[in-house]
Amino acid sequence: MSDSDARRDVRDFGASGTGEQRDTEALQSALDECAGTGGTVVVTPGEYLTAPLTVGSQTTLELQAGATLKFARDHEAFPAKESRWEGWNQTGFHPCLLVEDAENVEITGRGTVDGQGDYWWQFYGEDDADLPDSLVERLEEFRALNDKADDVSSFTLRPPLFQIDRSENVSVSGITLKNSPFWNTHVVFSDNVTFHDVNVENPHDAPNGDGMDIDSSRYVRISDCYLNAGDDAICIKSGKDEEGRSIGRPASQITVTNCTVEAGHGGVVIGSEMSGDVRDVTVSNCTFTDTDRGVRIKTQRGRGGVVEDLRFDGIVMRRVACPFTINGYYFMDIDSDPIPVDESTPMVRNVAFSDITARDVETAGFFAGLPEQHFENISFADVEIDATRSLDATDLRPAMADGFDQRHGLFCKSIDDVSFSNVRIRTAEAPALAFEETGRVSIDGLQVESDQETPVVELRDVDETLVSGCDWQGAETFLRVRGEDPGRVSFAGNHGDLTDHVDAPDADDFAVDAD
Repeated sequence: MSDSDARRDVRDFGASGTGEQRDTEALQSALDECAGTGGTVVVTPGEYLTAPLTVGSQTTLELQAGATLKFARDHEAFPAKESRWEGWNQTGFHPCLLVEDAENVEITGRGTVDGQGDYWWQFYGEDDADLPDSLVERLEEFRALNDKADDVSSFTLRPPLFQIDRSENVSVSGITLKNSPFWNTHVVFSDNVTFHDVNVENPHDAPNGDGMDIDSSRYVRISDCYLNAGDDAICIKSGKDEEGRSIGRPASQITVTNCTVEAGHGGVVIGSEMSGDVRDVTVSNCTFTDTDRGVRIKTQRGRGGVVEDLRFDGIVMRRVACPFTINGYYFMDIDSDPIPVDESTPMVRNVAFSDITARDVETAGFFAGLPEQHFENISFADVEIDATRSLDATDLRPAMADGFDQRHGLFCKSIDDVSFSNVRIRTAEAPALAFEETGRVSIDGLQVESDQETPVVELRDVDETLVSGCDWQGAETFLRVRGEDPGRVSFAGNHGDLTDHVDAPDADDFAVDAD
């Protein structure tokens, strides 16, 4: 039998599988024997208590049904490790299970990887004075090595549960990954990575408990997976601010299909660390239930980078606070004046939503580019939104942007070229669609509740608006125009004369065209 065909039972290396003593040496010895030469490390049923483990090239790790890797509830067992933490290269605690600088790796089976994250979560947000002395010493060690910090997160240097770092041709299938100290699964600087039929489970209150983070990696496929996360469920990133732009490795050629998200801060999320660009992403045939937001793109001034060419198709959402969010003001005030455009100015463009149903939601959508650089080309086709859930159902805002009052309708600001084709929106209050400081707005075949309060559409400082294929049965205002630059409104191919239902200023620079 060749080395590549060899099967190595970890019990033959001395692993007990009782969960009462650490099996680290036995497990790592079996993995090391396969690394580079090939073969399968077989973890038979049992509980294997262990410190961090590393999987090398040409290795298959098979976790059989009933087998659980349980990582030690002991920060002393986790050595220091340099990696990328929330978009910055820093030193923190070693990941629980690590694939690093490897190729042709498979992790499979019906077993479980358990990070026992509650041990780490108890330290989140605590002052150093309330931490164990030995942990304070470790954190001081990290502070001496690192030169970066932000005011968003506390103790982000906890170990991720599973990390694939600078690796190629990695396949993960069948296993359950749960209770991560930090992010659950992190793919960084890697190519050709596949996740199929994987369960990702973190409690709703797990701090920084992201499900899967795809970070500056290419050719990643995620299919038929179940995610229940304490933060964003599937997140795509590419580094933060100047360092992310300098490294310049995009997250690209990523597909997500046939996945079920039960809970999380977002179903599929782009950013906010996207300074190295995100492009060519397709998400299809997924369900998001009880997530804070559905599709969420978040960035801010200072990030730079371009997010472009994204498609979201065939998605069903239920009990989501806001199903669609593109936020250029992440943790910033939306009411701000333009500033000069430079390499730190982010851009989002070419995002398409189609064949999507969102029910029991609070806010139909939130889209905000920047006044100095509008985001571009956002389209909706065959989308149905029921935004009648009470705004008090949760304490969530549509997006983490200051200065915006929550509302039921879809809000759009500083976007050039946004279009709606065959879109049905039901809201508990008017307007269904509101646009501010936007370039071109195209509305074709919009359907709304006939007894809704008016106006259906509100425009404020919109350059050009085209309305077609609409059948408005209401007796009052369909479209209201306000602002210093009211622009032009055109009606074509509607059922009935909608020009009779326009509330607009009497201004020389405003015009209504009708066929």
